[in-house]
Amino acid sequence: MKTYFLSNIDTFFAYCGKGILPFLAIAAAVYILIKEKSIYKKLILGLFPVVYIVIFFFPLTRMIFEKVGMEDGTYYRMLWLFPMGCVIAYAACIIFYGKRRIGIAAAVLAIIVCSKASLVYRSKYITLAENKFHIPNAVIHICNLIEPNEGEPRIRAAFPPELVYFVRQYNTNIMMPYGRDYVEAQWDYWNPVCEQMNVTSDDGYKIRDLVKTTRESKCMYVILNMSIPTDIDPQEEGLALIAQMDGYSIYKDLKAEQ
Repeated sequence: MKTYFLSNIDTFFAYCGKGILPFLAIAAAVYILIKEKSIYKKLILGLFPVVYIVIFFFPLTRMIFEKVGMEDGTYYRMLWLFPMGCVIAYAACIIFYGKRRIGIAAAVLAIIVCSKASLVYRSKYITLAENKFHIPNAVIHICNLIEPNEGEPRIRAAFPPELVYFVRQYNTNIMMPYGRDYVEAQWDYWNPVCEQMNVTSDDGYKIRDLVKTTRESKCMYVILNMSIPTDIDPQEEGLALIAQMDGYSIYKDLKAEQ
């Protein structure tokens, strides 16, 4: 139990990084629990966050989390259910209620401070959303094309690494031989299909090796990036080209075992 508890502490501090937001949220929840008069607001914004943090640190919670087969290194996702922004904002409202001049001054000061900082949306990792799903249009178009009809079993498809992040977000009826955990270097996972898919335009797709791995993984469809060349025509290995869209070629494997 001690090991689990210490692991929870490490996970929490790793989740916090260099920020103080989680600590501020916990303090705000305790403040709401003490000061709020409405029982419903006290329960939702005060008691629930405090109890939830206790549950997070409780060793048995992590033990159950791991026993049910959750992926290693994902326990931090439990903290996603902690409504930090709402709790901090409401605690601030309580503090400045009746002291509006001080509240306005503090808000203006916060705006000035924030205006001097870097805007997260200017980061190179932020791109403009292409649709209401906030995923690439290519994923939507490809998934709509290959998804099974209602009542039919789920299908398996091999996607290029840059698309695997989004497929499961959009359609759970399409399975993949590897996910983002195999793409990210820090996970250090290996998958034969990922190895053949994760190539550059200088390397090119090795179709025979690729098709061998996708058939072993029982992939009905193989999606290739059109900007990356192939050493041979994929149709020579039994892949039928059914469409080309958004910079990707969609092949159906006529010899794949389902």
